[in-house]
Amino acid sequence: MKTGGINMSNRALILQLAALFVTSTIVVYGTLASDKQLEKIMPEAKTFASINNFKPSGMSAFYELCVKTFPKRHVSEWAFPYRKLKGAVRGSAASATKGVLIIVSPDESLAEFEVEDILEWVRQGNALVYLDNFQFRHTKRLLDKIDVTARELDEELIDRVTTGRSDIPEYTHLRVLNLTAQQKLVGGTPLASLDDKAIIVQKDLGKGKILIAASPQMVCNRQITKSDHWSNFQFLHNWIATTNGDIVFDEKCHGSTRGLNVVFYFMRGPTGYVTLQILLLVFLGVISSHQRFGATLLVRNSRRISNLEHIEGLANTYLRANARQAVLSIIWHSVRNKLCKVLQISPRDEDQKLNEALATQEKNNSRSTGMTNLVLRCEDAVNRKDLSDEDLKELVAACDKISEQAESLLTTSKAD
Repeated sequence: MKTGGINMSNRALILQLAALFVTSTIVVYGTLASDKQLEKIMPEAKTFASINNFKPSGMSAFYELCVKTFPKRHVSEWAFPYRKLKGAVRGSAASATKGVLIIVSPDESLAEFEVEDILEWVRQGNALVYLDNFQFRHTKRLLDKIDVTARELDEELIDRVTTGRSDIPEYTHLRVLNLTAQQKLVGGTPLASLDDKAIIVQKDLGKGKILIAASPQMVCNRQITKSDHWSNFQFLHNWIATTNGDIVFDEKCHGSTRGLNVVFYFMRGPTGYVTLQILLLVFLGVISSHQRFGATLLVRNSRRISNLEHIEGLANTYLRANARQAVLSIIWHSVRNKLCKVLQISPRDEDQKLNEALATQEKNNSRSTGMTNLVLRCEDAVNRKDLSDEDLKELVAACDKISEQAESLLTTSKAD
């Protein structure tokens, strides 16, 4: 039946596929939302200062704050090589021509060429926020380039209040910070100090500037739940407000990479999960449609070639392989089994026992005369590898003769 040019069965199929797509989309988004909530309460195995980490050590709260408090500025994450910071177009996948790059506790230290790319970008009039512990020598490559030194404190300062200040714009709406630090900074302009030891400094570089802090935990998710640590977020907000352009959170330093291919970009998100679910269900549907449901049908599978053609093919194969000994072994094995059956002995017995039983049979029955010599000849030839075509023909004829005499003996024994 057709309605409006559309077959009813096709319409039902389209409705089923639409329902499948909607259901898969809801399931995927529901699963992602539940996983996101579960990540917040699961214990952490290590510190991971990423904006994609919703646990206490992550920076997702600071990222969301920047999105809310800077509505007119483009806030995004950076997962590309640092050389793409130069000359990128705003609004594209690699948008950071003018703006602020925020690097917090890199999982891997910046390489020399990466430091050069970042500093060159800063000299063009951009800003950098760099928060780290600076405990190892290779974590200080950027500091060495801008004449700032990180030195270990005699005693770690934990949740200490800095010296109060109100003389610079960064301290608008606050007076002190609550910081934890293991290193002090020497060089640049001090912005926050603990016991006269600079923890946060600013360094001008070309047309841009760099904010360096030896307290990377100051903006982690754990701090936003404590009211006495809110001033840390306000301080960074005030400093970023003195800059222009995009606000970019570096995720490349945390191992994140991103391709520029639009298909790859969408397939990494919920769209990819929905597509995978649909493909899996379609695959299962195709497999199910090819399963048999109903009565069993008898399928005739008769041989397409005659027995003679089959035998001639095998003979030709053995001939080309020079397998005369194999041919004789096959024929003799069949003849020997028949002969053992006539003599009422086991086919597994040795040739000597077969010969003794055959000799006894020849004494009692004149019809088996000469069979012993034929058997001995075949037994000896089976182990030979130098058989010629003539020898094989004679031995096959001998086997035929033994088989005929064995059948004659079997017929005589039954008649008796």
